[in-house]
Amino acid sequence: MRLTGIDGLDRLVSPLRRGWIVEFYGGEATLRLIYHRAIAEASRRGRVAVVHVQEFGGLNPYLLSRLARMAGGSVDNIVVSRAFRLGDVAGLIRRAVETGAETIVVVDPYLYAPRSWRGYARLSPITAALREAAARATVVVANRATRYGSHWLPEGGGFHHHSVHVMVRLQPARRGVLAVLVKHPWKRAPRMTLVPSSEVVGLSWVGRRPLLEYL
Repeated sequence: MRLTGIDGLDRLVSPLRRGWIVEFYGGEATLRLIYHRAIAEASRRGRVAVVHVQEFGGLNPYLLSRLARMAGGSVDNIVVSRAFRLGDVAGLIRRAVETGAETIVVVDPYLYAPRSWRGYARLSPITAALREAAARATVVVANRATRYGSHWLPEGGGFHHHSVHVMVRLQPARRGVLAVLVKHPWKRAPRMTLVPSSEVVGLSWVGRRPLLEYL
C-alpha cells in the first residue's frame, strides 16, 4: 500500500495489514508535511475522513489540493472535522467511521492530554475509539512525542502504545527527515531510513506557479 506516497517511508512501514493503526510522531513541522501527503494519497483510494485536533491552523487546503492532484486523488474525497476539547475527540473518531471512509487520519489526538500523568486514564476513550476505527478502516495517526518519560515514545500513555501496530518516529536531519521504525509486528525495530527533503515535499512541479494557485 502507498500509505504516504513517499517511497522511503512506505518501504519502512510495509508490509501493512488492514485493521492496523499506523502512527507517525515527532516535530510539528515535519509531521505536518507527512500527514498532508498521507491524506492526499488516501484520497486516491477512496473517501478519507480527517479528525483534526487543533484550535486553528495546521491543515493547509492549498497544499492538500496540489498533493491530491499529484497523487491522482481528489479533495472531493476528503471530509474534515475539528475537535476543540479532549472530550470531543473519541466521538469524532467514531463519527468518521460512520462516514464509510476507507482511511481515517487523526491529527494530534492527545493535544489536550492532562498536564499530570495521573490523569492519563482520561485518554483511554480516544485509544479505544482508534481501535474500533481500525476494525473498519485504515487508521493513520499523526502524533506528538510524549511529555513524560522517554521522548522516544509518542503521546497517549501505555494503553495507546500497546494498541498501535506500527510506530515511526520522525526527526529533522541535515538532508531531510530521519524516520525510525519503533514498532512493527513483522519487522525488527528499531530500523532507520533517511528520507530526502525533495521526496518529503514533492512539489517541484508547481515551483513556478504556487502564488497563482494560492490566489
